[in-house]
Amino acid sequence: MNSKTKITFYGHSLFVIQSENGIRIGIDPYNERVKSDLPDVSADIVIVSHYHYDHSNSNLFKGNPKIIDRAGIYDFKGIPINGYLSFHDNNRGASRGNNIIFKFEVDGIKFAHLGDYGSAENEKTLSEIRDLDVIFIPVGGVFTINYKEAVNLIKELKPRIAVPMHFKEKDTHVGVDDITSFKNSLDDFNKVKEIGNSFEISKEELPSPTEIWIMRGI
Repeated sequence: MNSKTKITFYGHSLFVIQSENGIRIGIDPYNERVKSDLPDVSADIVIVSHYHYDHSNSNLFKGNPKIIDRAGIYDFKGIPINGYLSFHDNNRGASRGNNIIFKFEVDGIKFAHLGDYGSAENEKTLSEIRDLDVIFIPVGGVFTINYKEAVNLIKELKPRIAVPMHFKEKDTHVGVDDITSFKNSLDDFNKVKEIGNSFEISKEELPSPTEIWIMRGI
């Protein structure tokens, strides 16, 4: 087992978080329309922000995981999870429907995955996720907030670590922007790190103020 919490990025919006005692949380699995080569992954819990092909391929995960795909309050295998309704666009869902922001805690570290975030239902939604350690945030625009909106939201929420996602990679087929513009807009942050496809961290090691950790999909 790991002595720290492990975060692995498989590209697009797909992450696997593994707790110190080996509980695995998979988030927003994609299908072959996103990447031709799908990863070999297992999970105990799978979180789905919405049912578009690039976020909802739950069958990708081995291990007969528990699927959580609705807003609400959950606790599974000791992992508290809250899902908050938001929108996939800036028109209250009229263009692309709803999206769920999931906040959860692993080993004392508070995470939030914004899915395909376009806008919040109201200010209360964002107030619920202000006390964060790690946020996974879309930056590629087109179907979500763009890089400028992402930077502003990170500044507003002030997480310890902000991890960009949902951007164009060399092996992805989704028509979103690459990460260049986002990377060029980070002068106001104290530290920007490029850290590969995974990292391990404990609560005691969380930085302050906010750092941007850019990951590379496996």
